[in-house]
Amino acid sequence: MADSDVPIQALYQVQSFNYLTMATGAAVMYDQVLNFSQEVDHIWNRRWGLTTALYLVARYSGSLSLFTNIAWFVRLNWTLTG
Repeated sequence: MADSDVPIQALYQVQSFNYLTMATGAAVMYDQVLNFSQEVDHIWNRRWGLTTALYLVARYSGSLSLFTNIAWFVRLNWTLTG
């Protein structure tokens, strides 16, 4: 591989990582939509306590982080192409 191919390879790797992140975001969103009615029945309609708080933090902190990364990637892509 020539030295001039290294930046192109890096861009392909970044693009692949972005696609993987977007696909993961879609899968997480799909899971949350499918299970939301059960979540309402078992979590939101019960008395709030430590267990409820821990569940909500565990359930949505990863999603928040993932969707923050997706927003950052989309913004970066718009900046680079615009």
